[in-house]
Amino acid sequence: MSGSVEVCDLGKQFARYDRQRAGSLKEAMRRGLRPARITEQFWALRNVSFKVQPGEMLGVIGHNGSGKSTMLRMVGGVMHSDVGSVTTTGRISGLLELNAGMHPELSGRDNILIGGVIAGLTRKQITARMDEVIAFAELEEFIDSPVRTYSMGMRLRLGFAVAIHTDPGVLLIDEVLSVGDLAFQTKCLDRIRRHRDEGSAIILITHDLTQVEKLCTDALWLRKGEVVAQGRPDVLVGEYRAAMARDSRQRTPPSMPETITSTGTTLRAHENRFGSMEKVIEAVYLQDPFAKGVREIATGDALSIAVKFSGGSGPVPIVGVSIGTVDGLNMLDVNTESDNVAISSSEKSNSIRVDLDRVDLTAGSYFVNVGLFHPSWDYAYDYHWQAYPLTITGSHGPSGKLSPPRSWIASAENRPVSAGDDGNEQTGTWLTGA
Repeated sequence: MSGSVEVCDLGKQFARYDRQRAGSLKEAMRRGLRPARITEQFWALRNVSFKVQPGEMLGVIGHNGSGKSTMLRMVGGVMHSDVGSVTTTGRISGLLELNAGMHPELSGRDNILIGGVIAGLTRKQITARMDEVIAFAELEEFIDSPVRTYSMGMRLRLGFAVAIHTDPGVLLIDEVLSVGDLAFQTKCLDRIRRHRDEGSAIILITHDLTQVEKLCTDALWLRKGEVVAQGRPDVLVGEYRAAMARDSRQRTPPSMPETITSTGTTLRAHENRFGSMEKVIEAVYLQDPFAKGVREIATGDALSIAVKFSGGSGPVPIVGVSIGTVDGLNMLDVNTESDNVAISSSEKSNSIRVDLDRVDLTAGSYFVNVGLFHPSWDYAYDYHWQAYPLTITGSHGPSGKLSPPRSWIASAENRPVSAGDDGNEQTGTWLTGA
């Protein structure tokens, strides 16, 4: 089913209230039910315009609080705009809050029926697709159990499966592609590509810039509710990364003691180390499957990248790992947020390791880059750039960007940390250097 979206000069204004605003009914009654005082009005979104035609996919990027989700909710009709207009054709399916509308006491099967009807299908249509939805969600053994007994990952898979099977003309996706394990994520992405190729108009909000580059035909960059730029995904993602790098450089202390990495590289501030240093990378190790330190592997071999870092104060960081060429082109770019990995909030030492099942890069010289990022992706706490050289031997054939099978293992103070998905726990242990 084909669809389209046209947004013209869209704007949404919200109010900020006095900090003394009552937080509960009891407190409000104690104060005499006086109305909360509005201190100011602000624009969460302003002057936003774009078009998404059938078969096109728009990736929307920007820091937290830039207005991405507000915009998507107005396109989906969940929220009304104060100015501007939204025009859509085709049935709208929104992957905004996958658990919205689910009844915890009803079974998964009953919730599929309800979700399908709400999305505009007839009971007969959703009944005919029931087995396909259940199989996609991988919930055959639990489909007749109450949803309240499901793990968060199971509920997310169910919500995604229902939304994706409603023949959407317009598909709205808000940060939900980390549902399930990597195999399930791949299945979700394949289904989204299929809808795009069949003529759906798709809008994707994500922090995973690689998804924008791979999936989208166009990209939109929002900052503080306004459009910074719109254009080709590869160009816009490059500009966005450059802006984040500038912010990280500005926050980097003017001078820091030089340190030596496990591979013998000297880390120098403003040269190959950037960030606010609120949280610090203590050590990085490149290892083979037997935890032996390596600087050289053959193409197709497995590789583990272990990171030890201080927790520090403030929010839990996103850990990012990339493998790039000498001239700075990233061939692999993964992080704990897009792979749905939980990290402890310990203020002491933490460790995390990503195990790459195979590294299918052609022979040559590469660097492993490692960073701790603020949850908003505004800047890096600590980023080591081209500090860990890696040589690949073997084939000299063509090579493209990687997304290999992988797993993460995280720990803090010798205590395992759950991955937070489907009830699967990742067993964590301290990592030793090579």
